Amino acid sequence: MRNVRSQESAEERAHRLNSMRRELRLTADRERHTLSRESETYTERELRLTADRERHTLSRESETYTERELRLTVDRERLVLFRESETFTERELRLTADRERHVLSRESETYTERKLRLTADCERHTLSRESETYTDRELRPTVDRERHILSRESETFTQYEDRLTNDRVHHNIVRSLEDEHEHERRLESGREYYNSLRQERLISLSNERLRIENIRSLETDEQQEARLTTDRFRHSLNDLDVHIEDQSTNLVAWSDKYKILYKEKFAEDFLRNISHNDEDATNDNFRDLSINLCLLALQEDLRTLGSKSLCEFGLPTPTSVGEVTNM
Repeated sequence: MRNVRSQESAEERAHRLNSMRRELRLTADRERHTLSRESETYTERELRLTADRERHTLSRESETYTERELRLTVDRERLVLFRESETFTERELRLTADRERHVLSRESETYTERKLRLTADCERHTLSRESETYTDRELRPTVDRERHILSRESETFTQYEDRLTNDRVHHNIVRSLEDEHEHERRLESGREYYNSLRQERLISLSNERLRIENIRSLETDEQQEARLTTDRFRHSLNDLDVHIEDQSTNLVAWSDKYKILYKEKFAEDFLRNISHNDEDATNDNFRDLSINLCLLALQEDLRTLGSKSLCEFGLPTPTSVGEVTNM
């Protein structure tokens, strides 16, 4: 260590000493400010904050555009470094304090102050979004969605109702105060947003069709036949469910009313195969046997698809081959 220090120049040594003095001074200032603010009264705190605001206002009025940009850049870097080092508990305390401060601030502001704040926010957001790149724009909605999802997953039913109520009240107030030009601009913005969503959906559907076509172009004849068989079976079950009027009786889909209408249509191919054009094909024995064979075939298809049972679709369980189901 002594050899390293002996090799540094006088300028490097002076710079190192100045850095150490600066860190010691900043640490002492922080401790002094902490002790001072812990002992100050509410009135002293308000006076200090008021004086700080006035000083900041005068300072920012006189700064040039370059000075303002440098100040904002330094502030952003400082905040990023500070927030990277804070713990989860410190972050939660900071956010809670910010919310309480914003609530108190907005409760005491006048109508004019509120309008000025909203106007300034709109201008700031507009300038910020005009300067953001395509990547920044894509990242921002993604981060917002994730933040909203996490926030809404943790909210209770009461918080959910309060949020919706506050949103409705806020929207009603905002729309009652807007003039004709703002009303038209809002509607136009809504139309543009709706059209952009439709365009994105059309692009997504087109990409999905291309993906499915590519997959199906690579499948073999056996895979295609298995897929078509599965689709026919699924469509048959969907058609059956459409005609069920009472949703509470889904588990007994083959009730007497619908047995008569659909079970024979399901089994007509089996009836034709086992009857061999026999004139007696219309008797009950042939019909019951064909229905049982149909149920056995459906059960086998379900096992191939995922080991599901006919009961899950509200269908009766068939008997073994050679017996007749008691329908």
